[in-house]
Amino acid sequence: MRILITTSPGMGHILPTISFAHAARAAGHEVLYASGGFVDAIAQAGLQVVDASPGTDYMQIFSTVGGRLREQMAAARDDLGRSMEMALRMFAKVSEPTLETVVRVAEKWQPDVIVHTPMQAAGQLAAGKLGVPLVMLNLGMGQDRGRLDLRNVTYGELHEHFERHGVAEAPAPAVRLDVTPPSVRGSAAVPDQVWPMRYVPYNGGSVVPEWLLDKPERRRVLITLGTVVPAFGLGIVEPIVAAASKVDAEFVLALGNVDTSSLGELPGNVRVVGYLPLGVMLSSCDAAIHHGGAGTTMTTVEAGIPQIVVPQAADQFINADTVQANGLGQRATVADVDVALIERLLTDDTWRANAVRVRDELHAMPSPVEVVERLAGFVG
Repeated sequence: MRILITTSPGMGHILPTISFAHAARAAGHEVLYASGGFVDAIAQAGLQVVDASPGTDYMQIFSTVGGRLREQMAAARDDLGRSMEMALRMFAKVSEPTLETVVRVAEKWQPDVIVHTPMQAAGQLAAGKLGVPLVMLNLGMGQDRGRLDLRNVTYGELHEHFERHGVAEAPAPAVRLDVTPPSVRGSAAVPDQVWPMRYVPYNGGSVVPEWLLDKPERRRVLITLGTVVPAFGLGIVEPIVAAASKVDAEFVLALGNVDTSSLGELPGNVRVVGYLPLGVMLSSCDAAIHHGGAGTTMTTVEAGIPQIVVPQAADQFINADTVQANGLGQRATVADVDVALIERLLTDDTWRANAVRVRDELHAMPSPVEVVERLAGFVG
């Protein structure tokens, strides 16, 4: 089976697909990515990738085309449908530089199936033109909440490209791979095209400092904002760090390879790290405070620890609400993250028990290896 994978350009969209791709390769299938953005992360994972948008400055796209839409998303943060519509419109523009290359790659390579992340339109266009099955790989849990028809919004923004290739509408996915644990999904029947799949974190490789393997002398909390939010400034970190300085715990501030000098002298209980794989950091932590990116939220769920989520845009609000609704922690604003809330994060037995329970549910779901085998039967 030949599997073509295309993702949105952010690391938070790319990394959650890697475990699936590794499972497919281990089973003997051919895997090729055609994506833009952080393509080196795909190559460093031992996988082949065609850069579908060489030289494209995605930060410029997010800053200009996405600037107005981000403001509208922030204004609609309590209207999930409206917020998601704004996010889809923005990511349609982000998909645009990759469309033609992904279609050409698909025509040349002739995949048996195309896998795409929810907001990447290139996979929909290529699958529609070639007439091959389309698989959508959900990045987080509970992402059906507040979701409007993805295809209508995408097609509305990019209809000229679809029409030029003779594709009359954005195709519906034949299969949707869903990492939502059973209790989070609830009692509603699971549609036939929705296949549960265990979330297996992949955060890249690194040289791991030995201190991460030591049992912490006191409670340890991870603070992270993913890869995109820090690029727009570290202002939201300052009040969280100020509150952390008054809590008897160790805080690991993981902001990637960004300059943290704007934060000034940090408290003695706050340790700054560069880029380290999220999963290995969380394995030694008692809790996490983060922005609500799907990969960060799911990796924290997989670690079985409670979380405070401070969402900034797009599906982060859905992820934050899902965490709170399932008793895994709390959705918060920056102003909410005070000493009392951090203490609750570290002492609330209900949050901790729910986090362990949902982690165990996640571990019992079909692995990517099992899902790849099922997909081969479906396609073949």
